[in-house]
Amino acid sequence: MMLGRNITIIGGSGGMGKVFCKYFKNHRFDVTLFARNELRLKKVASEFNVKYELSLEKSVKNADLVMISIPITSTAEMIHKIGPLLKKNTLIFDISSIKKSVVNALNEVQNKYPINCISLHPMFGPGITNMKNYVMTVLKVGGTEKYEEIVNELLNLFRSDGLIITETEPDIHDKRVALTLGVPHMFNILFLNLLKSSKEPLNELTRFTGTTFLLQKVFAESIIQREMEMFGEIQMENQEFLKILEKFEALLSRYKKIVEEKNVKGFNEIFSQGLDYSKEDNHFKNSYNYFYEFMKILKRESEN
Repeated sequence: MMLGRNITIIGGSGGMGKVFCKYFKNHRFDVTLFARNELRLKKVASEFNVKYELSLEKSVKNADLVMISIPITSTAEMIHKIGPLLKKNTLIFDISSIKKSVVNALNEVQNKYPINCISLHPMFGPGITNMKNYVMTVLKVGGTEKYEEIVNELLNLFRSDGLIITETEPDIHDKRVALTLGVPHMFNILFLNLLKSSKEPLNELTRFTGTTFLLQKVFAESIIQREMEMFGEIQMENQEFLKILEKFEALLSRYKKIVEEKNVKGFNEIFSQGLDYSKEDNHFKNSYNYFYEFMKILKRESEN
């Protein structure tokens, strides 16, 4: 194997750091964790029975792979910091949710040092128990003459566990992530705040609930329990999201005017536009069935 078995996870005490710590340990890699919070670092290392290191330089010095799992705003700086510390043919990869600045940083260190760089984005969160049929987006950067062999070994490892590998480019990635992560996060945060502004207790609203409200509430409550910092970064650090917000503002203004004017024709038009767009989706025909399958699960939970 060209890949090597020593992996250092920077940010290894965080949620995704723990997911990949467990993953690589289960695949018999020698895992070393590095993180800023010493107490949490020692606790996680003990929990997974892996090594930890308090010195960044020592943690990456002999690594064959280095994974960076830290806040988006710190990722590019960390890439530049560890680039000169790595041995030849080390593979460095991040798992950040925004790629433009990160890929630029990886390109810069790869051009200076004999290392290999790739950027990954696992499209799942820390609650995952099985990676099968989840998507991992991949942005290939470049490296040494061993690049393709080393990178393909890593990607084939992921594929062997059922991960769906989707290759893309930074601009495309950031636009689509703004739509698939930023937009749903925004809607659910605003949904809860809109309800709060009514001064109606959520438990009281639930007594009047229909199926649509109940499912939307469950989605929103599951999202709001996750890391505030991550959600903020995904929206604030992605320039593509600002463009989407401008479109949303215009759409909301149009919608308000339609309602104010009781414009049935305008409502039918905006409704039909959404319907026509949805029909292009492969899941469209079964979406109503999926909806009620979710409802059955919620009903069973409430009865227990």
